[in-house]
Amino acid sequence: MFNAADYRRIYDRFLGPLAQDVSLLVNNGTGFDRYDGVMAHVSNWSESDLVPEGSIRLGDLRIIILGTDIPPGIGRLSQGDRVEIDGRAYGVINWDENTRSVGAELIAVEATIRG
Repeated sequence: MFNAADYRRIYDRFLGPLAQDVSLLVNNGTGFDRYDGVMAHVSNWSESDLVPEGSIRLGDLRIIILGTDIPPGIGRLSQGDRVEIDGRAYGVINWDENTRSVGAELIAVEATIRG
């Protein structure tokens, strides 16, 4: 049976070489708090991933951020927050920390972003 450390090693091995530098921009009400240097795996959602009438649309991006790469002080990102990739800002559509957790331990976060 896998434990949290096993899953963390699997994600580190898979995402490490594929990750790229992104910035998280957290809406503070008057602007954005910027967190640079966050490593994330960025990919496209495929047509087979889409659910009719669902919130994800063709053209949206999927990002996966390891739990250890999320800066201290950042909790759940919401629709008012942004992710910047190569100088382009994308809005957060969904932030899911539940499907990549083992018990209470966060292994990775998967988010859908649109821009």
